[in-house]
Amino acid sequence: MTRRGFVAKSVALPAALNAAALGAQQHASWVLLGTEKGEGIYRARWNGATGELGKPELAITTDSPTYLRMHPSQPVLYCGNEEAEPKAAVSSFHVDRTTAELQLINRRETHGAAPCFVSIERTGQMVFAANYTGGSLTAFHTGPDGGLVQTVGVLRYNQPTHGPVADRQDAAHMHCAVVAPQNDFVVVCDLGDDLILVFPIAPEKNSYIGGPVRVATRPGSGPRHVAFHPNGKWLYCIHELDCTVDLYHWSVAGGQPSLALRDGSIVSTIKPFSTTAGNTAAEVVVSDDGKFLYVCTRGENTITVYVIDGSSGLLTVMQQLSCGGVGPRWIGFDPSRRWLLSTNQGSSTVTVFARSRVTGKLRPRPNQVQVNTPMFALWL
Repeated sequence: MTRRGFVAKSVALPAALNAAALGAQQHASWVLLGTEKGEGIYRARWNGATGELGKPELAITTDSPTYLRMHPSQPVLYCGNEEAEPKAAVSSFHVDRTTAELQLINRRETHGAAPCFVSIERTGQMVFAANYTGGSLTAFHTGPDGGLVQTVGVLRYNQPTHGPVADRQDAAHMHCAVVAPQNDFVVVCDLGDDLILVFPIAPEKNSYIGGPVRVATRPGSGPRHVAFHPNGKWLYCIHELDCTVDLYHWSVAGGQPSLALRDGSIVSTIKPFSTTAGNTAAEVVVSDDGKFLYVCTRGENTITVYVIDGSSGLLTVMQQLSCGGVGPRWIGFDPSRRWLLSTNQGSSTVTVFARSRVTGKLRPRPNQVQVNTPMFALWL
């Protein structure tokens, strides 16, 4: 492992906090769509009463904006430009929430290829990018206007051996960076090395970030994304390569983090009697009430809904249905939590599902829009 100048005042906004922030925006009227091969970021009208998504139109031109994140307090948007170096970058934009018009503030290289995940800590002073091909994590300072002032540092994690899936685990592949509930640790998935890395941070102590605690996952599993349960004690990890979700018990004692895999917690994201051939799991989302968990799987092109046991955190499959397209890269709730969107990269479609906040079940909507290789959705 090499580390140079990696000093941070804070880290990625955790999934639970991000959900709370979105939940406060009860009157969203626009959806921004990140794309892989489109011309840039698109905007579409959103009707939260009917779940209707309007026809997407180009909001701004930018290279492969595959992941989007809003500043926690300012009208500033960040996107990861998932390109090879030197085009790999994070871009910042001023956002007009009324019109969904975007104006570029600036763009900074990540010094690591294919930034596929962008996050921001809760004070808005630091932005992070997980570089998939670069196998690294990049940190940026932000300025008073929310723009990216400078690269604070690049952390690259290297080890001599990697996972057993030769065509996918040839090197380290960072896929996410999620802040722990108390903003004291950053949880990073390394798909290439079958590792979850937990980095201690101390924003109040000169932006300290330490070396990681390594948590090994099953060989060949390919950990991709994590989501904390609202109780702050459970963490769910979705594994891309073996199409599973695990439950870990999260705790901190004496300043030391612990991730303990719960026995018997591993569940599959694919249909019974299916194999992983041609299938890759993608996103994991926990409902705000902590009762339900949602995942999407490419290949079978499904969304699976699980009931979360309130005492143990264990998962039971409740529903599995088509994503309505091909290659669901991302799924997520609208601010009201009445709707769930699936961005279907392979079919260049976005589908909308009605969601019962009582039962957690999804119901497909006839509304579907076309946009070139959608990868992410963000409500304004």
